[in-house]
Amino acid sequence: MEENNKDSPLKFYAKYSSLALQMVVIIIAGAFGGKELDEWLQWGFPVFTLVLTILAVVAAIIYGVREIFKQK
Repeated sequence: MEENNKDSPLKFYAKYSSLALQMVVIIIAGAFGGKELDEWLQWGFPVFTLVLTILAVVAAIIYGVREIFKQK
């Protein structure tokens, strides 16, 4: 018996769960980087936390869309 690994439900689940994890890591890295910059600069308003978090969310969405529509 030969299994078709291309259509395996486990492979499908692994692909998209790893994509979600990578997107979460991108967003957390942006938020953490912004928080560290704000603490280092000691500004009253968390400008870098907001900006880098928003940029990280946009980057994660772009990354996710590219990975979903990537042709093999």
